[in-house]
Amino acid sequence: MDKCKVIVATDSGANLPQTLIKKYNIEVIPLWVHIGNRAYRDGIDLRPMEFFQRLREKAHQVRTSQPSLGEFLQFYQRLKEKAEAVVSVHLTGRYSGVVSVAKAAAAEMAPFPIEVVDTGTISMAQGFVALAAARLAAAGASFSEVVARARDLVARIDLIAMVDSLEYAVRGGRLAWAARLLDNLLRVKPMVRVRGNDVGIIGQARTRAKAVRRLLAEVAQRVGDAPLHIAVLYSGRLEEAQRLQEEILSRFHCVEVHLLPVVPALGVHAGPDALGLAFYAGE
Repeated sequence: MDKCKVIVATDSGANLPQTLIKKYNIEVIPLWVHIGNRAYRDGIDLRPMEFFQRLREKAHQVRTSQPSLGEFLQFYQRLKEKAEAVVSVHLTGRYSGVVSVAKAAAAEMAPFPIEVVDTGTISMAQGFVALAAARLAAAGASFSEVVARARDLVARIDLIAMVDSLEYAVRGGRLAWAARLLDNLLRVKPMVRVRGNDVGIIGQARTRAKAVRRLLAEVAQRVGDAPLHIAVLYSGRLEEAQRLQEEILSRFHCVEVHLLPVVPALGVHAGPDALGLAFYAGE
């Protein structure tokens, strides 16, 4: 079997739809979701809507973990048989151990070329980086060209979201510093941004309708009339997400628009009824 020149890998936190994974031959290593004493492979053993129902019932029993070094080594060894090089695109290294484990595994695989890219973000923002790299790889680009494409997009990608409550992010340690704000934010919808390995609160809204308008305003401010690649992400209210998708299609010059449920490994921290936008302006 002939090897492909470059293969793009990522973790399930990229939130990529299966259609794109298959179309561009993207390899995905699953994160782990633990509910009580049971462990589930994200996106394989546990589906989003089933998970969010469990999260409402057993939030205090849910946690996540990254693949082990051994799992990454097996993953990369399998890819070595299929490709001449690997570009491995992962979720924020500041809030997850995935990047550090991937780098350790890549070092053990030397001299086989593996470039680990820390996107500094999560969900389909991470997914867009992997997707752009995979599209270039599928066109026959070199290893260095695919790496450069991924790193270029890392600097341009953005993710903003409305969460119904900060409770889940605080419990999971992703916004532990915000615990003191919980009492003040009980009656509002916090707005968060994930970019450059930072998760921060960018505002708040009294109602979900006002929060949605704020999301649209943020996109308009950042992209203007430029061609837009965007994903609408939801962890509960599908009809609300569909309406937001329709509004985006009517207001912006869209190159691609995806409507996706948040994967369980990220939903642990976003909580039920979150609504987000991952996007970048470009070609």
